[in-house]
Amino acid sequence: MAAHEPGYLVKEIFGPTLQGEGAHAGRPCVFLRFAVCNLACTWCDTDFSPEGARRLSAGEITDELLATDHHGARVAVVTGGEPALQWDAPLADSLRRAGFRVHMETNGTRIPKAPVEWLTLSPKPQFHDGRFSLAPAEALSPDEIKVVVDDSVTDETLSIYEGAFECEQRFVQPCMDDRYDQHLARAITLAQRRPAWRLSVQLHKIVGLP
Repeated sequence: MAAHEPGYLVKEIFGPTLQGEGAHAGRPCVFLRFAVCNLACTWCDTDFSPEGARRLSAGEITDELLATDHHGARVAVVTGGEPALQWDAPLADSLRRAGFRVHMETNGTRIPKAPVEWLTLSPKPQFHDGRFSLAPAEALSPDEIKVVVDDSVTDETLSIYEGAFECEQRFVQPCMDDRYDQHLARAITLAQRRPAWRLSVQLHKIVGLP
């Protein structure tokens, strides 16, 4: 971010809600969604454009999350966009002092500049377009891997991630585009063939939560 524009570019802060995906599906939480991403996935289901985003300080973000966390869940899911483009020590320290446990979802092309309590790697190699690659495995050290399944995801794709990362929490999740039924069938087949992987669906969308 430019020096004359201090703060973090935030698309939205919302909750209380439930985490809808992966190992923590069903867990009460609040969301911090950053604007801006370094990839352009054609099936992305979030608006991460800078238009309509706000510049907020670490303190302002923390205060809004506290005000949103009506039930004291104290789990903040940090996503985007690509959160690793903006996440840093001042914001991490502010949220930690407020009692938040931070869960981040990243595409893995950047190493977060401050630690989090739970890191979800959701790689999108089909959209790297030769410009980006995953950060070193030992630097990322994800707690879970969530692969969004479209026509490009194969057994070989999953085998690569199995070899690169030692985490035990691995999920295949069907892409929710106009071919969802086909992607779901593919994800189910992959999970059945590869017992190291489990099926994840977007629970929040199924039950009508944000």
